[in-house]
Amino acid sequence: MVTVEHASRRVPAELDGLGLESSWLEGHHAWDPGAATAGRILAGAYGAPLHLGRWSRLVADLNRSAFHPHVVARRLRPEGLPIPANVDLDTRGRRERLERYWWPWREAVEADLDQVVTRDRSVVHLSIHSFTPRIRPDAPERTNDFALMYWPSRPRERALADRLYQRLVVAGYRVRRNWPYSGLEDGFCMRLRRERSGRAYVGMEIEMNQRTCASTRGAREMAAALLAALAPELRV
Repeated sequence: MVTVEHASRRVPAELDGLGLESSWLEGHHAWDPGAATAGRILAGAYGAPLHLGRWSRLVADLNRSAFHPHVVARRLRPEGLPIPANVDLDTRGRRERLERYWWPWREAVEADLDQVVTRDRSVVHLSIHSFTPRIRPDAPERTNDFALMYWPSRPRERALADRLYQRLVVAGYRVRRNWPYSGLEDGFCMRLRRERSGRAYVGMEIEMNQRTCASTRGAREMAAALLAALAPELRV
């Protein structure tokens, strides 16, 4: 199964752009450029269920747990700029935001996942993301092409990550594991791991560098590299 939590930069009309200048909705604050293109290619190659987030992560972050303080972000990070439509949300407003834009997507994904597990006894879940080369203009550049996020204490996830790492490196890509983010942090894969055994569920977040994947051509190139690395693992 393939999910792309941050597939879109769109904001529902009733939220009026969240009160932000449109430029803030163009880049990595609002979505993961290139991730949807790669997700479609991966899911299409395997005939796998595909779930694309419909709205910007600033509306409600599908890769955060409902209790996480940034599931409805009050400020843009790392700049600290307030998000007008979010900053003053009370408990009720936050709950209503999640009920409308977060829960339906999560429930649809989990229903598909359970169907796959019932049919095949286990599922490999690929959660596709992209990361900005620099989190701030003065920050060190993130030079890796791919990042693989997984839970090292789960043998099947660790083994899959090791094999993908080797194949991508041989293909000429720079790859890091659990960096710039950790597979142990709060996220959709971590939530699913906590609820399912390592035999039934193998989850991996795959991050691509926006230096390449922000263009359609670059996203297709990186998806092709992932397909080649995954080929010995997942049969069509």
